[in-house]
Parts: sequence; C-alpha cells; structure tokens
Amino acid sequence: MTPAELPAALRRLAAGVRDRAALDAADAMAQSFQASVVRSMTGPSPSPPGTPPARRTGTLARSVRAEPARLAGAGRATSSVAPHTVYARIQQLGGDIYPVRAKVLRWTEGKKVRYARHVHLPARPYIVMTGERRQECRSAAVAAVERVVREALGG
Repeated sequence: MTPAELPAALRRLAAGVRDRAALDAADAMAQSFQASVVRSMTGPSPSPPGTPPARRTGTLARSVRAEPARLAGAGRATSSVAPHTVYARIQQLGGDIYPVRAKVLRWTEGKKVRYARHVHLPARPYIVMTGERRQECRSAAVAAVERVVREALGG
C-alpha cells in the first residue's frame, strides 16, 4: 500500500467497523432486553394486575424473540423484540374476552370448573423499557462496540 492509498483504506476500515459495531450493538441490546423480559415472568399465578404475567407453561416466555439486527443506514442498525403468541397482546394491554365458538367460556381453578359469558383480563405489562432494562441494554451495547473496536485493532 502506498501512502497515497492509505486514506481510502482507513475510510473503508472505519466504515466496516462502524457498520459492524452498529449491528453488534443492536443485537446485544435486543438480546439483553429479551432476556430481561423473560426473567420478569415469575411469581404466583395469576399474577397481580400491573405486574408481568406468571410463567405457567412457558409458552409466552418462549415466544418472546429478538429479531436479528439489520442495517438502517451508515452506522445505524435496528432490531426488535416481540412475543409471537396469540394471547400476548391481551396479556400486555388487558381487555375483555368473549367466547367465539361456544355460548360461555370454561376454565378450571384448582378443582372447580368455572363458566362465564365474559371475562375481563387486567393488563399485565411485560414488554416495558424500564430504567434498569435501559441500563442493561446500554451496557450490552457498549461492550459489543468495544469488542468490535478491539478486533479491528487486532487485539
């Protein structure tokens, strides 16, 4: 490489590091948030209104997925974390449940069988960016960027 070629080579290196760092940081933040959301699903069932849902079967927790990061411009990347079960939204926001194929809803509580024409499910938000989660995501992103820079510098 000649001295005249060095500036262009350094710009290419910087662009590669910038994009790799953005992708790795977005992935790290999404994975950190996903893990925190899944960890929050504990406690007694049913969980108190306003608290994350309890983990009974684990289906809702397993459905919370972090999408792989993708570039959204020079040095910018995006990712998302979302649940993929049909009842995830009503757990998050709450709402009213009505029977679709029957006249009444039916469920068991312990040894008792219950029936109702309508049930109100209180909100149990779990996909929420709290201050603690924000700090965990930030720390994960900083660590990811530091790894990319160290690798680029050969260390």
